[in-house]
Amino acid sequence: MLTATAVAALVPVPLATIDGVSHRVLWENDTSMAGVLTVDAGHRLGSHAHRLNHHHMWVLEGSAVILGVEVGPGSYVHIPGGVEHDIDAMGSSGCTVFYLYLPPGQ
Repeated sequence: MLTATAVAALVPVPLATIDGVSHRVLWENDTSMAGVLTVDAGHRLGSHAHRLNHHHMWVLEGSAVILGVEVGPGSYVHIPGGVEHDIDAMGSSGCTVFYLYLPPGQ
């Protein structure tokens, strides 16, 4: 369990070498991950696909374009494995999502 204070204390780390994208990992094991991802205004995650794992995202704040649709707070996105996707905040004030990265069947 992580309290709100513990989550707030997690230091955001850059996601790979992608400029303007950071995340805080809440939990992970060998095949799954839960975290909070932020794409800063004027940046994007970059188009990619996960071979098998599904990506679940719930937008916490801000807005971005995902799968060609502008999403904002309260929006939910499910991206099955193998589907090309991006989180594009190039034209917005940025976006923060809670995400789950899960293998099929979970």
